[in-house]
Amino acid sequence: MITVAVLALVAFAAAPDRVFGWFDASNTATADDPMAQPPVTGVATSVPSVAAQQQGGASDTPTRKNPFAGSPALNYADNEAGLSMPEAKAVPGYSVAEVTEALELTRRLLIAGNLDRDVLAGGRPAGYLALLDPADGLVARIEKAMTATRWDADGDNPKAWMTRFDPKDVEPVGSVIKVNGITSYDIDREGMLTVHADYSFVYPVAKTGGGPGASVTRSVVRRVLETKVYRGPRYRSTARGRIAVANVDNDIANSSCTRLDGFVRPEFPEDRTPTGTSTGAPATVDPYDRTKPIDAEAVPGACQVASRT
Repeated sequence: MITVAVLALVAFAAAPDRVFGWFDASNTATADDPMAQPPVTGVATSVPSVAAQQQGGASDTPTRKNPFAGSPALNYADNEAGLSMPEAKAVPGYSVAEVTEALELTRRLLIAGNLDRDVLAGGRPAGYLALLDPADGLVARIEKAMTATRWDADGDNPKAWMTRFDPKDVEPVGSVIKVNGITSYDIDREGMLTVHADYSFVYPVAKTGGGPGASVTRSVVRRVLETKVYRGPRYRSTARGRIAVANVDNDIANSSCTRLDGFVRPEFPEDRTPTGTSTGAPATVDPYDRTKPIDAEAVPGACQVASRT
């Protein structure tokens, strides 16, 4: 299943005066233009035709030995290596050093929310919270969401900001998480430095305590993160060494649509039930297709069938 969760965090975030290079990046801009960056969503992906050959003719079924078998993620970078940042250049109102810091803080936020092993195992996201400016109110929101006992589909949920699995039910397979995506930056209409990050994280997992022969599956989490560095006179300036999260969107492929709590809940092949209905099978979505933006109009918590994981 794909669960769509869209969370707008800052109501006063200014609309951009251009598209920040997300989907319509120009290939004709000069190399000296800091805005000449590739589109955030990248290109469509498909199962590599050489995948089986690269694994010596192995099956496309994921295993503990080959957890990314049959997946485009075979070609993705490993862990933090997938979070490459663009070259930092000065933009109006911000120096090279300030752009460099904003990019690094955004990268660290992505690591803390999607690759930190303690957080993945359901732990408190201390590193993530330490990067945020407490005066923005987001730290308190996340802390409250972490301690909630009930999560509505359209309310605050830890999964909006970070990936967490319930260690009682799920354990990681191997030490590699595959990462694919891109980051760009610009200034918005009001002159605030804005960083856009769009990444897909592929997590191989098995049932906790299932042993060496347990079935392996994958969850694919795509996150679109927008951070800003605010400064006056209209806004309170973002503290140095901290970053402001202006917006987060995410799609989660292979997470239960019935267990709506603060964890990603992978479904394993032996536990899945038929998805067809009297009106026909539901539409399928390819979580590896990054040519389309996350549907911001989708109902939060809505589910579709993933064509592959």
